[in-house]
Amino acid sequence: MSEWKLGGTMRFIHTGDIHLGANPENKYKWAANRGDEIWATFERLIKKIKMDPVDMLIISGDLFHRQPLLRELREVDYLFSTIENTKVVLCAGNHDAIKKGSFYEGFKWSDNVIFLGDKNIQKVEIPELNTCVYGLSYHQTEIEDSMYDRIILDNPDMINILVAHGGDEKHIPINRKRLAMSEFDYVALGHIHKPEIDERNAMAYCGDLEPMDMNDVGERGYIYGEVNKRGLEVEFVPFAKRIYKEIEYTVTPTATNLEIRHRIEDLIKQNGEENMYKITLDGYRNPDFEINQRDIANVGNVVLIRDLTVPDYDFEELYYDNKDNILGMFIGRFLEKEPLSQIDKKTLYYGTKALMDAMEDRL
Repeated sequence: MSEWKLGGTMRFIHTGDIHLGANPENKYKWAANRGDEIWATFERLIKKIKMDPVDMLIISGDLFHRQPLLRELREVDYLFSTIENTKVVLCAGNHDAIKKGSFYEGFKWSDNVIFLGDKNIQKVEIPELNTCVYGLSYHQTEIEDSMYDRIILDNPDMINILVAHGGDEKHIPINRKRLAMSEFDYVALGHIHKPEIDERNAMAYCGDLEPMDMNDVGERGYIYGEVNKRGLEVEFVPFAKRIYKEIEYTVTPTATNLEIRHRIEDLIKQNGEENMYKITLDGYRNPDFEINQRDIANVGNVVLIRDLTVPDYDFEELYYDNKDNILGMFIGRFLEKEPLSQIDKKTLYYGTKALMDAMEDRL
C-alpha cells in the first residue's frame, strides 16, 4: 500500500457472519460440500485482497459457526498473513463467543491482525492509517445490554470505526440514532444476515458471505468502502458461490406433472443451476390432479416447495349437489354476489377445499 497521508482515504472490505465450520443444508446430497464451499469462499476473498490490496479487512463477528479449533485458527491466521499489507480487524460474535477454554484466548495472531477480544469496548489506534477501531467480543452467547450506546470518541481528527455485532434484543440491541450520535466515520455491523447499507447513519450490515439457510434469500457478499474525514462511500459486492432464490410458477387446470417439472427445470436453468431454490406453485389445478412434489424436488437444489394451488371447482355443480349441507350454503353465499373480487375468489376456493377435506375426513 502507498504511504498513508493525513486526510487521505482508507479503502476497506467489511465482511462477517462467515460461519466457518457450518454445514448448511447437509441433509441434501447436493449440499455435501457446502461446509468446504464456505471455507473456499473465505479463501477466495483473501486471495482477492492479495491481488487488489485494501487498507483494512473488517470481520464483524461470527467468523466461526461455533468454538474454533486450534488448527482452524492457525489456518485462518495463515490466510491473514498472506495479506500482510492489509490490517485485519475482527471480533468474536455470539456463535464463536470466547468461553472458558476457548482457543481464542492467548492465540498469537500475525502482526497485521487486531483481535478485539475484550468483553468491554476497547479502542486500538492504527497511526499508519490515521484510524481508531473500537469493538468488543462476546464472552457469552447472549448480551442484552446496549453496549455500543455509551462510546465517546476522543480522537475526532482520526478516522473512527466501530466493529459491532448485534442488533436484536438478545444480542446487543442497537439504537441507530443513538449510535450515530457518537459520530463514527463508519459502523461495521454484523449478526443480521441480510445486507443493508444505512448511508444516513454511516453504517452497514455486510450480511453473510455465503447464505446459511433458506431464510437468507438473495445476493450475499461483502461491503467495499472508502472513508476519510470528509465522507464515506460504500457499496455491496455480491460474492457468494451460490445463493437462495425464489421461483413462482402458475399452474393451469390442464397442467400435467411432466409439464410442471419441465417448466421448473427451465426456470432453474435461467436462474443458475448452482443456486438453491424455494419454489411456490399457485394457480388452479384440476380437482382430480395431485402435484408430484417429489418429482419437482429432484430437478435441482430445491429446499422448499409450497403448493398454493387450489382445485378448479365447478361451483354451480358443487352447490346443487350440496345445497342442503354446510358446503352448499357456503358456496351459495358467493354465487349470490358475483362478480367476485380477488379476495372473494381466494376465500371461496380455499374455503371450499377446507370444507371438502373436512367432509372426506368424516367419511
